[in-house]
Amino acid sequence: MTDVTIGVAVLNWNGRADTIACLESLARAEPGPKSTVVVDNGSTDDSVTAIGDWIRRQAASTIELVSSPDNRGFAAGNNIALARLASNHRLTHFLLLNNDATVDRSFFADLRHALAQAPRAGVVGVTIYHATPTGAGRVWYAGGVVDRLRVMGRHRYVVPAADRPVAVEFVTGCAMLISRIALERLGPLPECYFIYFEDVEYCVRARAAGLEVLYAPRPVVYHAVTGTVRAATPARVERRFARSRALFARRNLRGLTRMTAIGYLLATGLARAVLRTLRGRPVRAWAEFRGTLDGLLSVEGQRSAGSAGPRPSEGTAQRVIVK
Repeated sequence: MTDVTIGVAVLNWNGRADTIACLESLARAEPGPKSTVVVDNGSTDDSVTAIGDWIRRQAASTIELVSSPDNRGFAAGNNIALARLASNHRLTHFLLLNNDATVDRSFFADLRHALAQAPRAGVVGVTIYHATPTGAGRVWYAGGVVDRLRVMGRHRYVVPAADRPVAVEFVTGCAMLISRIALERLGPLPECYFIYFEDVEYCVRARAAGLEVLYAPRPVVYHAVTGTVRAATPARVERRFARSRALFARRNLRGLTRMTAIGYLLATGLARAVLRTLRGRPVRAWAEFRGTLDGLLSVEGQRSAGSAGPRPSEGTAQRVIVK
């Protein structure tokens, strides 16, 4: 296969310490990425200043910092980075990496090894371990399957002994490698999802387009897991998850499977809402059910499953801070 050159997209939202730790791990990797784009997704703290100062202190930095004025979600923010990376035609692959994740020192060497074994891969996931002190050493992702009846992207937790890439149904957006061919064929991430399930839909669409979706065991990432959503209230997290879950069912499932899945979401959401109300937790009681209704009724859900939503430049006044 042609030489593999990888660019990295990192999305920051009020997480300057995590993002800098992520960038430090990329700097330690041997070899490192050819290019990195950090998008600040409308942070309200001093993230832009802190991250910009860190980048300026690096010798011969290949990191670009872009500021978006508002937080339009995971997909929209990453699409800004993907668009900038894709404009560099020397790059063959693009890695989405959560800002609360760090890579192993040999990560990119191991990733290139995996791609040499699977040169036609469209989307590739890697082994991800918990990075928190209480979860250190536990596997967070080792491949994924899509449960269409319960509408879940389920992680596997056993790393196979062999290091060859294997076919999976979905790759988590925490560390998702997308080939240029896949990006050109599928377009950007679906921006109708604010957070959650954009990665699952992207992989479903990739497989439907005849692209290989694989899990490579050898490359390793460590993930703090809660860092990307810790600033949100539990009720908001539940509502957003439920909305995306219902939206995925609406956009991607068909026939009896779709009817069964939507019925399951409505029934379980309503049951949990009633139970929580009876237990005296009214604030969170109806968050999930309202999110489900929003996902089923929202205008965005009317787009076809092949539509990724607006291009990343639409409606976003981006400002390059460091280049």
